[in-house]
Amino acid sequence: MSDVLVVPAEHGDLTDYAKRRKYERGDAELWFHLAETSPNGAWVAKDGPTAIGVAIAHALEDEWFLCDLYVEPGFRGQGIGRRLLDEVAKDAGDITRSGLLDARETGALRFFVRRGVSIHTPVLECAGSIPREEELARMAAGEYRFTTTMLDPARHRLALIALDREVRGSGRPLDHEYLAARAHGVAFFLQDEFVGYAYVWPNGRVGPLASSSPAYLVQFFGFSLAALARVHGAAWCTMLLPGPNIRILRVALAVGLAIESVRLFASDGALPDLNRYVGFHPVLF
Repeated sequence: MSDVLVVPAEHGDLTDYAKRRKYERGDAELWFHLAETSPNGAWVAKDGPTAIGVAIAHALEDEWFLCDLYVEPGFRGQGIGRRLLDEVAKDAGDITRSGLLDARETGALRFFVRRGVSIHTPVLECAGSIPREEELARMAAGEYRFTTTMLDPARHRLALIALDREVRGSGRPLDHEYLAARAHGVAFFLQDEFVGYAYVWPNGRVGPLASSSPAYLVQFFGFSLAALARVHGAAWCTMLLPGPNIRILRVALAVGLAIESVRLFASDGALPDLNRYVGFHPVLF
């Protein structure tokens, strides 16, 4: 019988846990934001005074996303993950459940499968040096003549919700408020019609990025990398590319980016159209 307690996380629990996992500054800020806004709060499993497991969930418009579910290896196999998930998912209701899983974490994969959550889309973390300016200009030029403006979550709210429902599977207006306050967000228009958006970050991260058509993706990608260099002075980039997004994947590998890890998107809902999407972060895909 386990003496491990599963309890609501206090700030000190989260601070200690984040330190042990050695998050970078931007990652830690996002993780704490998600912990603080989780519908049922963050939960921890404690062995005495020490947190040995954590669970954090996030509510999108039509989706419940598992940001983090982790149990220290020495405590696995005791049902602690199930207890954490039961608490963090309580009262989630009849909506899609999803998560982005590390392909090496076979325990987490087994955990999702046992609960009827399909594992169906590989997501590749790609990273590398930003290509030379002339290469970026060639990608961004393309055949379409887009106009751009700074993304405004309030002014573009309806267009963002509609596109996110198509591409990501759920609207996420509150996420855009968080993202736009911290990243350089751009809205793309073609003949005055909203056709996509992209965010770039000071740490070199690209995403989320979404497009109303696969045909626009390479230009959006080139524009995003150029914006990284111009706005943030970045020389390095990283992004989460769904396997179906073959247009950006082919270009990314052709310009020298490398596949650094593979994650798997799991969901018990309808399959989103991820061939028009670039993810943001493993804890807020």
